Amino acid sequence: MKIERIDVYAVRGPRREAVRSGTTGATPVTASEFGVIRLVTADGCEGLGEISITYPRIGFTLCHAARRLIVPRLLGQDATRLPELLALIDTILAGELSAPYLRAAFEIALLDWTGRQHGVPVWRLLGGKARERVPLAWGIYQNPPDEMARAAEEGLAAGFHAIKLKVGRALADDVAAVRAVAAAIGPGIPLRLDANQAWTSVPAASHAMRALAAEARVAWFEQPLARTNLQGMRLLRQQAIAPVMADESLQTLHDAYEVARAEAADVFNVYICEAGGIQAAAQIFAFAAALGIPCILGSQAEMGIGTAAAAHLGVAVPNLTEAWETFGPLRYVKELVRPATRIEHGYLHPAGGPGLGVTLDEDVLAEWTVGE
Repeated sequence: MKIERIDVYAVRGPRREAVRSGTTGATPVTASEFGVIRLVTADGCEGLGEISITYPRIGFTLCHAARRLIVPRLLGQDATRLPELLALIDTILAGELSAPYLRAAFEIALLDWTGRQHGVPVWRLLGGKARERVPLAWGIYQNPPDEMARAAEEGLAAGFHAIKLKVGRALADDVAAVRAVAAAIGPGIPLRLDANQAWTSVPAASHAMRALAAEARVAWFEQPLARTNLQGMRLLRQQAIAPVMADESLQTLHDAYEVARAEAADVFNVYICEAGGIQAAAQIFAFAAALGIPCILGSQAEMGIGTAAAAHLGVAVPNLTEAWETFGPLRYVKELVRPATRIEHGYLHPAGGPGLGVTLDEDVLAEWTVGE
């Protein structure tokens, strides 16, 4: 079935709350700049994909690259030949750092199209269901400690199964935040502490990790050092302060291999957009399962299409032992898809129907679409 049309929309989705990282000193982000792919074949069947990346402005650059580099090469191609099309995209992008994000967006669209074409949900294309729903953790942005504590309480009240917060500011600020959140939620819920590469050396990371671990039960420290410092991550693991999670160090399957070979992480944080698609993320989960390494699926604050993809992966992968962090649509003032993302009592549910099970809300799409 020939691909007849591919539309690429650059969208700016306003957030409910500004993103404050504290690790870069950047101005807080008030909207996500993503891309939406709509792929249509000659019979009118369509598939939807999403370009998801948290860094401001890069999403629009990727939309431009998709239009200029990928769309012309896919038009007229047979949509049923997914492996060939993905190999073509890999050849076009030739190992660029942004390649996985674009590959993922088109792979999601092609899998959505395949499911719709055959009348089956994407989770069935992945081998079937291992569960009905995906447990979720709630993430807290950097704010004054009392606000962070209140956000943690609200997350638990809504049914979320774990709490994640960013660290990496001045240590006194981090200690105050962790202390406040731990006091608010009690000792039964370990905290996920994400440093986003903030600590510059093993001694600095070790000092901060010990100080924070003294304030709360810590599930793990996420990416305490620079993404390339796998030896340092290994040394931190050996200190056994708390488990160490690889995030920025781990994007593709090859990265997962390198992290495992270096013994640099106790836990993997996997992203569909960074891995290069749903199937690529599933491969990392399978690799981790063979090694006995737990995995979660992380979030770039995906909108409805990206989160729908996460839901289908989440009910299909066998090795889901920890709550995922794919609650992105709750960060936005509106939903981009219909039906709205179903997150209830701390669980993400895949939409019913074939493919991803979602369609675009054309009014929101028109409102959020911006010129190149």
